Amino acid sequence: MRSLEYFPATDTLYIKLRDGMIDGGEDGGKDLVIYYSADDVPMGYEIEHASEHGDHIVAAMKLIREIDGEQRRRAA
Repeated sequence: MRSLEYFPATDTLYIKLRDGMIDGGEDGGKDLVIYYSADDVPMGYEIEHASEHGDHIVAAMKLIREIDGEQRRRAA
């Protein structure tokens, strides 16, 4: 299940894209870590200084829309 967790003390936002095991993460841009599964599927975004990075939040939301589209096509 997707979820958002915001940590006000550090202005950090974690956006969970998919359920499953995370195998590691990599730098995805300024103040952004993208976490991946063992087969390189994006699993989550960690955005530091989130209030300053609407661009990262928008990118995560676009990816969620793509994931939803894939799931609908598979279900049809």
